[in-house]
Amino acid sequence: MTDGDYDYLIKLLALGDSGVGKTTFLYRYTDNKFNPKFITTVGIDFREKRVVYNAQGPNGSSGKAFKVHLQLWDTAGQERFRSLTTA
Repeated sequence: MTDGDYDYLIKLLALGDSGVGKTTFLYRYTDNKFNPKFITTVGIDFREKRVVYNAQGPNGSSGKAFKVHLQLWDTAGQERFRSLTTA
């Protein structure tokens, strides 16, 4: 897929306390790699992944395939992001 060649753009912001595994989770998902020695994220990290989602019809038959561009934002678990997590 090239830039703009997708059906949906999904933006995900990973929030949570420092050291809980947000970066590890995102790197594992985007690169399929696990590094047990990650250092703390400074500021914000950004990852991207493009996937194809194959929808199913109502009777389980093959439906349309959707191209999805994921933008994954990884925060450093800083106090300034806490206001985003309260309802």
